[in-house]
Amino acid sequence: MKGKAVSCDLFLYSIGRPVCSSTQARDPTGRFRVCGPKLYAVRLSYSHEERRVLAIVMLAFIPFALVVATVLQRHTESARAQITADRLAHARAAANLADNYIGGNTTTLTALSQLAAVQSATVATANDILGPVLKNDPNWLALALTGADGLNITSFSAPPRTVSIADRDYFQQALQTGAPAVGSVVIARGTLAQKTVVIAVPIRFSDGTRGVVSGALSLTRAEQLIRGAVPTGLELRIVDRRGQEFIGPKATNDAVPVVADDPDVHLAMTGGSGATVLRRGGTDVLVAYAGAALPGWSILVNEPAAAAFAVPERDTYGAVVLTIAGLAAALAIAWYFGRRLGRTYTALDRARSQAETERGRLREALTNSPARVGLLLGPDLVFAVVSPETLAPLGLRESDVVGKPYHEVDPSPERRAALEQVYRTGEPRRATEAHTVVTLPNGSTQEAYYNTAILPLRDADGRIDGVVYHAVDVTDLVRARHRVEELVDAIGAERDDLQQVINALPEGVVVVRPNGATMRNSAADAILGHSIAAEFRPDRNRTAEPRRLDGTPYRPDETPLIRALQRGELVHGEQLVIKNSSTQTEIPVLVSAAPVRREGEIVAAVSVFQDISSLKAIEAQRTEFFSVASHEIKTPITAIQLQLELAQRLHRDGHHDRVGEMVSRALVRTRDLAELVNDLLAVSRIDAGRFPLESAELDLGELARSVAEDFPTDESHPLNITTPTAPAIVHADRRRVTEMLENLLANAVKYSPDGGAIDVDVRLENGHAALRVRDRGIGVPPEERPYIFQRFFRTSRAKAFGGVGLGLYISREIAERHGGSLQIESTSESGSTFVAELPLVASAAETAS
Repeated sequence: MKGKAVSCDLFLYSIGRPVCSSTQARDPTGRFRVCGPKLYAVRLSYSHEERRVLAIVMLAFIPFALVVATVLQRHTESARAQITADRLAHARAAANLADNYIGGNTTTLTALSQLAAVQSATVATANDILGPVLKNDPNWLALALTGADGLNITSFSAPPRTVSIADRDYFQQALQTGAPAVGSVVIARGTLAQKTVVIAVPIRFSDGTRGVVSGALSLTRAEQLIRGAVPTGLELRIVDRRGQEFIGPKATNDAVPVVADDPDVHLAMTGGSGATVLRRGGTDVLVAYAGAALPGWSILVNEPAAAAFAVPERDTYGAVVLTIAGLAAALAIAWYFGRRLGRTYTALDRARSQAETERGRLREALTNSPARVGLLLGPDLVFAVVSPETLAPLGLRESDVVGKPYHEVDPSPERRAALEQVYRTGEPRRATEAHTVVTLPNGSTQEAYYNTAILPLRDADGRIDGVVYHAVDVTDLVRARHRVEELVDAIGAERDDLQQVINALPEGVVVVRPNGATMRNSAADAILGHSIAAEFRPDRNRTAEPRRLDGTPYRPDETPLIRALQRGELVHGEQLVIKNSSTQTEIPVLVSAAPVRREGEIVAAVSVFQDISSLKAIEAQRTEFFSVASHEIKTPITAIQLQLELAQRLHRDGHHDRVGEMVSRALVRTRDLAELVNDLLAVSRIDAGRFPLESAELDLGELARSVAEDFPTDESHPLNITTPTAPAIVHADRRRVTEMLENLLANAVKYSPDGGAIDVDVRLENGHAALRVRDRGIGVPPEERPYIFQRFFRTSRAKAFGGVGLGLYISREIAERHGGSLQIESTSESGSTFVAELPLVASAAETAS
């Protein structure tokens, strides 16, 4: 053992006493003392400490390895659960998007069904109402208004009452439940050629009958939204309630196959929402599924399990490698520190003394802390230190508490259990805004919220010998935050309600704040032809190009809205002209604007504007009517006056043979004037709701033949009458139906200046008696056909023939008040055909069928 030397200082530190002899020498370097014959004993002591530390490390590593294995297993399971939850969140997000997409468009149809204009819509007006919706929303492929019998009242793809949806499940469901219904996914054929779903909303028409407003909704936008919610690399499958896959690997542009028997699809259609691993095609697949309740769709997000769980598996492998490396490093470090262990004993004594000092300081700090603080020692959790903040609510003093177990001071088993758990496990426990109920000395209770922390206390040997708790009262803060959250929720709800109310208004509404923020409704966007910018600037937002009625443009600061916002001006009913940026048409609008003040300061301005194009058109028609009516009335009166004056002179001069002729001509003019006055009176009675019907059962064919045979005509306008062999029995007012037929015959003769046969044809069709009158006259221009039944309207070709434009209006009112209709069936340069339909009585309808 010659030449081996160690540090005797370290040896003395290690064993606490010297073992060397008095004869000691230093090595040549002067840093060590050589301990002579006792050197071997010293070396053995060092080897013993190294082996002891190594043994301790090895023994400690066994539970550590078990803990690591458990932690790794839990980590892997947690990671797999997190990944599974993430995929399920994607599926639910996609389902929410599907519900929102269908729900938003269902709200559009519901809003339409609640409009009085739609509830009282006719074939002529329904397309005018539904057309802008179809035009402005590309998601709608078609819109239709359908009666209770399932026949379309109007649509954009087929003539009225030619398409029946009575056998469709969504039609039946909407009528039976009175709630919106969504059909299965289909592929629209023809020009549409898209995946669509039909939404039907029940409607009650103004005449009391029921029907539905339905729309074919394109799923292109829905697919874009849903795919945007699912990360790239995940397989997305969407099936409807019938199990048809319209988005996914099996779906094509031409087919939606039924895949209800696929294991993942079957699970999604029967299991609501969830996530699991299934065996599919020899591969484990992570399947997350959720249901979209409103359309009844099932959303599936699939991914191979190997790819989904690759990261946690790789992390587990890396953790095992690191654990082994850590063990090797720990052993090396243990060998090194085993040699230095002796030096630590003195340091531990010094640290123990310092800890006692620090504990005293801690006691002083805890006693004077403004929070609720307590120091509890021993397994019985005896109070050693307690802050005044803890004692004040209980009405106790420090002497009443110190030295007593916790359960004698606070009987709450929950709080005692929490303290004991920290004492047993040594794991700190923290809680934020924990709710607690404190019993006061008078027996009453008080609710409070605390941020709490319970920490273990350890002695010099590292053993737990107590706990310390710290609680800060945050009751006022929590209650204030709850109040703020309630106010925010209430304000948000009120804002949403206000937006819904504004969106339901038929007039355009725009609210602008001084900072440029805007709020508007859909009617404003429709009238302007675009969405107003979220940040409004009067010097930039000039796409509407507002002008006065005389054509002069507004300066940016002259528009009603800016005058109300900047000057506080109140504007009532100002008429101006704007340009619709979508259609590039000029629209007359009636604008009102007012400032919104808060504590005397203008915080916003609101403008309400209404499209008065129809009012302007009616005003123009009324002006033209009065012009034409005055002419039509003045002309026969002047003729009557001249003819009577001439008859008077002839009578005075003795030419009695010609007096009768003049009186006859005046009588004819008088009858024409009486017919015009009767038409005006009929319109007045219609407007006043006093247009009574004296209905009785009559044969429409027989009546048509009688009226046509008695109708005065000439050789250039021969009448051809065709009636059915079976009686066409209808419940109608003979006088009114006769008036309608005579109006149609009079128009046929009047607007056939070159002559031509006039056909009167009565047929039994679909439970109705159809009366057709066809002429060979001037016809109706195609662009004017939608307006010919409006009062005072006269076509450009008919203005040369006189009249005030009331005959067809009155005739249609007569047909509709009998539960029927009057339409122009066809028209061309060589004549027009008008068809009036009246419902057959039940017995006649059964005979006809």
